[in-house]
Amino acid sequence: MKHGPVVLVVLACLLLPLRASGGQQAGTIDYAKPQNWAAMPDVPNNSMLVPAPTLQNSQANARADVFYIYPTVYASFFSNNASLTDEDYREDVANFLLTSQASSLNNVGRIFAPYYRQASLWAYLDTEAARKKAFDIAYADVEAAFRYYLKHYNRGRPLFILSHSQGSQIAVRLLRENYARMHLERILVAAYIIGERIGTRTFAALSPCTNATQTSCFVTWGTVARGGSSDLMTGKVEGEPVCVNPLSWRMDGQAVSKDHHLGGVPDSFDRVLPHLVNARCKDGMLNIAPAPRGFAHDGKDYHESDINLFYMDIRHNAEARLMKFRQQRLNSRP
Repeated sequence: MKHGPVVLVVLACLLLPLRASGGQQAGTIDYAKPQNWAAMPDVPNNSMLVPAPTLQNSQANARADVFYIYPTVYASFFSNNASLTDEDYREDVANFLLTSQASSLNNVGRIFAPYYRQASLWAYLDTEAARKKAFDIAYADVEAAFRYYLKHYNRGRPLFILSHSQGSQIAVRLLRENYARMHLERILVAAYIIGERIGTRTFAALSPCTNATQTSCFVTWGTVARGGSSDLMTGKVEGEPVCVNPLSWRMDGQAVSKDHHLGGVPDSFDRVLPHLVNARCKDGMLNIAPAPRGFAHDGKDYHESDINLFYMDIRHNAEARLMKFRQQRLNSRP
């Protein structure tokens, strides 16, 4: 998002009364067609790119899978849902988000990222009924893609879910409605559902991760410079707010020194920058200091940089969790 929340609210008040809230496409998306995936093993993409040659990874021998649900990039004023034939939308996903976010986990898994008719930025500001319709369409696409992935590709492989912002809104619903029904506890290593307000009672059977190697659990955080707040996060907290510190992978509220920060990747995506920030979970938000340069932000709100600020921390943590998950599987065999 390139516009501040205050600007968007002002524009909404001026323009939304003049705008039709339609534009949603009827029907379902056929995820048997490779063109409806931004990334999958059969689709060439940029999700193998990382900011240094030594970090590049071939997915041919990946030990797990990553199902990635990307954040809001569609900002058309004329439709509440993205069109999968919109070339600008597809390019933003394939050439920006796959690289800056999804590639953080390409060291552990094959990347699966469906294009979906995500809700437009403007849908957040529309009427409640129009907003619900837009998000139901987005969710239905992602759930259909996830079901297709499970049926045709998973075959019992360890699974990570990675999502951000609107993608995390959808991931929360996906896990609430399907974690038990689809028996995901058998395959889920961890869900990194980042940039969404989530509580300790959001899920009936899925708990927050409380240490660096726990499996079948979820982590989340929303990043602000110390003392800041976020107007870009959504979600309703049920129970106590969950914030897992990506420098310690704990929920204890302890400040963790930047000496433990393994590295962020700036917007230029040309280098790894370690030891940038101290971090502490406070009042449900991840407070960082000092405020880093080169990472997208809106004042003290670093929502847009939730993932790439902790790119290497996520990458290394996934390795540790996958190792533990594989050990648990071996130990459970008769």
